[in-house]
Parts: sequence; structure tokens; C-alpha cells
Amino acid sequence: MPDYDLNRLGSRAFEQLVVALARRELGPGVEVFGDGRDGGREATFDGTIRWSATATSSDDVRDVWTGYTVLQAKFQVKPKPHPHENAVWLQNEISAEIVNWVRAAQNRTRDRLPDYLIFITNIDLTPVAKVGGIDTLNAFIRKKLDESGGRLYGLRVQAFKIWHADQLRTMLDANQEVRWAYPGLLTAGDVMSRLGHDVVSLGNLDVKDPLRQELLRSLKADRWIRLGQAGGSGDAKLWLDDIAIDLPAMPDASQDEVQAVGHVLEVGDTVLRPRQPGCIKRPHLVLVGGPGQGKSTLSQLVAQAYRVAMLEGANLGPSAQEIVNGTREALERLRLTVPANRRWPARIDLAKYAEELASSKDTSLLRWIAQQMSKRAEVAIQPSQLREWLRVWPWVLVLDGLDEVPDPEVRRTIYERVDDLLTDAEDLDADLLIVVTTRPTGYDERFPESHYRHLQLLRIPPHRAAAFAEMIIEKRFPEDEDMRTKVTDRMRDAAQDPVTVRLMETPLQVTIMSLIVEKYPTLPPDRFTLFSLYYRTVSDREIAKDIPEARFLARHRGQIDRLHEQVGLILQTDSETADGADAHMSLPALQNLAFTRLLARGFSDDDARQTATAVLKAATTRLVLLVPRDTGVGFDIRTLQELMAAQAIIEGDDTQVIARLRLIAHHPHWRNTWLLAVGALLLRSDRFERLILDLLRQLDTEPRRLKARYPTAPSLAVDILEDNLAVDRPSFERGLVTCLLSALDRPPIIDLRRLAEGVLRVADTSYRKNVFECLAAAQTAGPRRRAASALVLDAMARVTQHNGRLTSIRIARQRLALSKEEERALAAWEAVRAGKSRWQHGGIDLAAHLEAHVDVPGLDALDAEKLRMGLAALAGSQFILTGPEPCTAVPMVLGDGRVDRLLQALESEDVAATLDLALNAIPETHWSIESMLGAVLKRAQSRLPVGQGLLKSLLESQVC
Repeated sequence: MPDYDLNRLGSRAFEQLVVALARRELGPGVEVFGDGRDGGREATFDGTIRWSATATSSDDVRDVWTGYTVLQAKFQVKPKPHPHENAVWLQNEISAEIVNWVRAAQNRTRDRLPDYLIFITNIDLTPVAKVGGIDTLNAFIRKKLDESGGRLYGLRVQAFKIWHADQLRTMLDANQEVRWAYPGLLTAGDVMSRLGHDVVSLGNLDVKDPLRQELLRSLKADRWIRLGQAGGSGDAKLWLDDIAIDLPAMPDASQDEVQAVGHVLEVGDTVLRPRQPGCIKRPHLVLVGGPGQGKSTLSQLVAQAYRVAMLEGANLGPSAQEIVNGTREALERLRLTVPANRRWPARIDLAKYAEELASSKDTSLLRWIAQQMSKRAEVAIQPSQLREWLRVWPWVLVLDGLDEVPDPEVRRTIYERVDDLLTDAEDLDADLLIVVTTRPTGYDERFPESHYRHLQLLRIPPHRAAAFAEMIIEKRFPEDEDMRTKVTDRMRDAAQDPVTVRLMETPLQVTIMSLIVEKYPTLPPDRFTLFSLYYRTVSDREIAKDIPEARFLARHRGQIDRLHEQVGLILQTDSETADGADAHMSLPALQNLAFTRLLARGFSDDDARQTATAVLKAATTRLVLLVPRDTGVGFDIRTLQELMAAQAIIEGDDTQVIARLRLIAHHPHWRNTWLLAVGALLLRSDRFERLILDLLRQLDTEPRRLKARYPTAPSLAVDILEDNLAVDRPSFERGLVTCLLSALDRPPIIDLRRLAEGVLRVADTSYRKNVFECLAAAQTAGPRRRAASALVLDAMARVTQHNGRLTSIRIARQRLALSKEEERALAAWEAVRAGKSRWQHGGIDLAAHLEAHVDVPGLDALDAEKLRMGLAALAGSQFILTGPEPCTAVPMVLGDGRVDRLLQALESEDVAATLDLALNAIPETHWSIESMLGAVLKRAQSRLPVGQGLLKSLLESQVC
């Protein structure tokens, strides 16, 4: 009998194994594990079990069990070296389980009590007669059941069994197909025989295996943390294993906070083959977090953890072994363990994949992975080989940076390619876990919640931010105790200050803050100042060095600053399109940009060329914000690219600057740039308080966007408030709060969670009365306003765990007193937004309904045809009408129509005005019709590229 290592499974996979084996041994009537009151796991069987092939009756209870059988798994994560210690552990576990059953019988908290019990464990029990682990434990259980007092309350266990490790191994020998679902039980020989004889063999992880090469090279590449080359006294590199941090997150439809990486690894330890008993219904995960919140770093840590698991036991070189050891130590520090289910990790930069899809939409994910592996390996890997590897071995596929793919067509193609892979994986019965990272802003075409669970990354609590900062400081100043003490004290002060603590809520902010406080004892109050000071700190360090280049840097500082700003704006514009999703600039283009600017400033041809070459060298070798990317340079941190773009945008007179901000305000791709630009303007002059508020008031008035039906201004107000830009600006703050609360005028189409978070935060300030007065006013308002308030209140309840806030929210929600039909419409709207559409026979087609209600006599024939063709793109969206007149519109299906023709039609003000009038004529009880239109229209409008118009504006004003 082979010595299968059951301890490598992990507790969740062990439970699945128990169910699979129990179904083979007892029959298909075994019910899958479910959570009990005591938090344990259990499976049940109701019927007759014949333990002996010759048994024909129930005369001997040892041979035939008839009744209700409960199976309970007892998995010891790290068995002790001595068998006696393991037996004692199992005895204590079973004793506690019997006590729980007695308590359940006494309190009548279980619907049914067991007639028989089977305890299954991964520990080995010695078979020595009478004194061995098996006989000793059997005697103990019989005595415990007799003396527990359970019979008084109806607990009458007639018999029990123990399936220990050796017995499970015997079962696995008899059921090899079950063993194949668990990689912890497989050998290299197993995998080779299953894969067959490929030209290039995969999976044995010897020195010739391309998969091993991929693991080692990716292990090295993903060890580095960005911002490690800041220069100056703290020039130590920041490695992932030195400063790795797990982040709190909130799963959707849950109030239970989890740790993001811990949750991913926990799900990954479960066998996810679709045909496996007890397979999780929503296994895949989307990590949603804001700028600098650590999404990519978390994805690196997940991938590193699985690489370490795959390389366990491998004979590695010193450098690779150092990274493996460091990753293990980092996981232990985070109270995580190396994954028990050894998944093959593939981490994909979606921005680079998007560039491939822009030119070749047929490139599947497997083909893309094979191409990338082939570049790094010594042999070509074929997609067919990876498909076989997917069939045989569990995978974790990390798709990083969905938000960096702004082009709607390419994003749609990415969704299709991921869905294609899932279809293949289901056909292969593959054990696949997908983890996606994205920013929340602009994440509208959500992965379907039938397959994906969304984890919303939360802000780092102040005490954890301070601890994280201390880790960074320790690594950056290992030899300078005085500097460590000074910087640590300043960071602790920052964590106590109610203003600056708001700038220590993401890993990136904490890291940059630790760099800044070395020089500036007064800490920045807002994000623009934070990132601007980081740039200035790096620049000052280089200028202060005793090197020849320092004098050049000081002399041409302004030119280098402007070069960074122009590059930032150009790359931010380029990254709007699929071809530029992974934005970088070639070195010749960068030099030409510097040369052209110097010529415009009056330099001669020769001087401009010579100075441009020197400026280029300084920008790319000394300041290290522009770093090598593929065949050119780019910004290693996207927020720094957005900062430089913001600096470029705010050059010019007030009218020009506000016009540029208006141009990009609606677009998720430019949101962070917009906020950084606003921060810079408010720092420049108090007059911009009024100008920004005026911009917000006038922003949602464009006819082609159907005016204020689908406003952007309230979510911008939330972002400005959360960026601390209204601190010590009371008049500005009041205006922002008023703008935010205008979101309660009609059901929000986008950014619902952000709006709810904003309302919650404002409700904790002196504006609490304003918030609840606004909510109370909805009680006597029309159906549209009541629906808007209910949606925001429901979202507020989902994003807070504070009992006091929840009570206030619950009271406000009850006071709305929505009718049954209104509640039904709300629930249906939430469902279709979440991708849970339900087609209903006899439903009303949205496109046909709107077309019938649009009065077109005032339009010329061409515009009327444009509008008709535009509305046709909404075909597939469906609703029903219920209740008394004027009826309530209940959405059923939200289609994914391509609304290019509708966008083109709305460019005509006459067409836009006609559709606007038609929507005005719809009863308020039909608010969801307007919302369904907006869900499709707003998403498409927000993805229209605007960068080229921005560059044109700057060129016309002779800023560039």
C-alpha cells in the first residue's frame, strides 16, 4: 500500500476527499459537508449500510447499519512525531464532538440525532491489540457514549467506526480515480503517465522542465516591490518577503471581514473540479481596490505562495532557495501557511494581454501564457501542452489590472476569453481558481456573480499602517538607528493625527509617507501633496549628491519636471486605447520630445540636441521615476503617471484648466488624474474652491448625456471629500456635501458603493442632520426618490459593521415604507446589476418600449432613423409591469448591447432632447426603465477616449 501523504491536503480538501470516498464506500446518498452549529463539518447518510458482503439482515449491528449516519472529519494540520500524542489529540476532538451532540440533544438544537457515527482522520493509529491507538480509542468512545448522559435526551448512538489514515490509504488504492483529484497525493510518475509522451515533458519539475524554469524566473521577478529605488540614505531594496502585508477585505453579500490573501489561499486549498463532490459554487475571486491599495502586490504574494508550494522538496540553487525561504517566513509572519493544494500559478498582466488582443482577438489565454513562457524558456511551449497540464494539475490564474484596460471592445474580448477558458476547464473537469484585480471606478461589466465572489479591499487600520511603516523603515535603514527612530516616531505621530491618518490607508501611501518624513517633519494633508512631495524628495536627493550630474540636474530641473509631466500626459492618453494599455514611450520618442521642447524655448539645434540627450539620461538613470519598460520607458507606479498628467493639465489660465477638467470628469480612466489636478489647484489658490463647485454644479447638464439623469458630480464630490481636499475649507465642504446628497434624487447608476461610503462618512460628521433630513424627505417624495434613498441605504448597510450606524440605517429604511411592488422592483434592479438576469416569457422589450414612446415628428427623417437604430441596440433588455396603475416596472434582463449607434445619435442635440422628453413622460413608478437605459448608456459614454482632445487643447494653448 503506497504511503499517500494525507497531511498535504489541507483541512478543506481532506473534507472533500472524505465525501468522495464515502460516496464510493456507502453509496451516492452521502450528503455533502455543511456547516453545523459548532462550526464543524459534517456529511450524512440516511439508509442502510452493509459493511459485510454476506450480511443480509440487521441482526448484527456490526454488519448492517440502518438509520441516520453522521460522518465527521478530524484533520490535524501538523501531526506530532509520536503516535501517542496524535491519539490523544484525536481522543480530545472526538470527546468534544460527543459533548456537542449531547448538548444538541438536551437543547433540541438539531433536527435529527445520529444513529451511527463515523469519525475520519488523517492521523495514523497503532494497531497493537488492547494498548494500541485503535483499540484504546474504540474503548474510550464506547465509554464516553455510555457515560455522557445523552440517552436521557434521546441521543442513542448504536455503533461507530473510525477511518484512520491507513484505512483511507486502502480506500484510495481501491479508488484511484478519487486520488487523481488531489495533487497532494500524486507523484511525478503519476503526472507523467497522465500527460503521456509529449515532445517537451511538463510537470516533473526537473532541471529540463520548462515549468520549473517558469517558476524560478517568475519567483525572482515577482520578489521586487516597486518604490524600492527611491535613492538617498534609504536605498535598500524592498523585497516582497521583507514587507508583505495582507489586507482586510469585505466579501460581497457578507458582513464578515476577511484577510484578502488568506481568503484566496483558503479557497485555493479546496478542490475545485466541477464534478467533485462539494465543489464551491462561486470559487473565483475579484479583488477590488482603489489606487495604491496593493492589488498588484497582493496578486504577487498569492502567486509567490503557490510557487513555493510547487517547488517544495526541489533541489534549488542558493538565490532561489533564499526567495523560497523568505516567502515562507513572510507567510508565517502573516499567520498564513504554504498552500496545501499545490496549484500551478500563472500571473497575467492584463494590460499586456490587451495589447495582444487589440491586434489579434483570437489569442486565447492559454496561447498567451504559452507565448510568454516560451520567451522565458529554452523551448517552445504549445497551448495544447498547457491544456493537458490544466487537465491534470490544479491551477491558480491571476489576472492583474483589469482597470488598466479602458478600451470597451478589448475589455469585452477579455471577458470572452476568460469565459472561454472557464468553459474549457469545465469540460476538462479542471481544478482552476481565477483571481482578478481591478479598481472599482469603471468596473461596470462585472464578472458574473454566479461564478465570482468580489472582495472589496478595505482601508488599512491606523495601528496596522504604523506597523507596516515600521517594517519598511527597518528594511530601508538597517544600519542607521537614529534615522530609524526619527522616521518611526514621525510615522507614529502621523497615525495618531486625524488628518494625516487618512493618507495612511493604502500600502502605497504608507510607503511614500515613510520616504517623505525623512525630510519633512510636517506631513502632507492630501494625496496630491503626498505624491508631489515624493517626486520632489527623489529629485532633491539626486541634486544633493556629490556627483557631476547633480549640477546638471539643478540647472535643468524645470526642463526635467516638464518632461515628466508631458510623458505622463502622453502615456495616460495612450493607455486609453488597447494598443497603449501597457503604456510606455520609446527612447527615440522621449529624446525627440525633449528636443522639441528645448527648440521651442529658443535653444539652437545643436544645444537642444545635446541638452536633450543629457536630460534624457538624467530622467531615466538618476530620478528613476521613468524606468525601462519593454523597448522604452514608462512609470512603474501608475499614480505617478497620473500625477504628472495632472500637473500638465493645470498649466494655463483658469478657463482652459476648468475646460480640461470638464472634458475628463466623466471618465473612470482619468478619475485619479482629475482628483490630483483638483488637489494641485486648491493648493495653488482659494479661488479654485468656487470654480470646482461651479464645475460640479454644471457638469451634468450636457444634452448628449441626457443631462442630470445619470450624474457624475456626486461621486466626484465623494472622492474630493475622501482625499482630504475640504479640510479647513468649510464653505467648500458644504458645497461638496450638498452635491453628494443630490445622489438621492434618482437611483444611482454607477459608483453606488462609493456613494454609500461617502454618505456614511459624512453622516459621522457635523453633517449627520443634513444626511438624515435628506433621507427623511424621501418618505413623502415620489417613487424615484424613494427608490434612490432605499438603494443608497441598502448599500450603506452592506459596507458598515458598526451597530450604531446599522441601527440608524435600518430605522431610516423602515420609515421609507416602500410598497411590496416597490421592494420587488428594487430587488430586481439589484439582481440585474449583479448579472443575475432572469428572462420572463411575455416580458416587455426595452428597445421596443422606448421606441414606441419617443415622439419623433419634430425630428428630420435622418435624425429619426438614427434614434430608431440607436434604440435598437437595447434589444435584449427586458422588464415587466406589475401592480395597480400606473404599474411598477420590474427589470428582468439587462442586455449587453453595443450602443455605438445610440452614442452617435445623441451627438445631435435634437435627438438627445427628443429622448429626454420621452423619458420625462414615463411615470415615476417606471424609474427602472430609465435606469436600465442608463446602465448601458453611461458605461459606454464613460469609455469614450478623450485624451486626444486633451492633448489638442494643450497644444492650442501652447502649453506643450
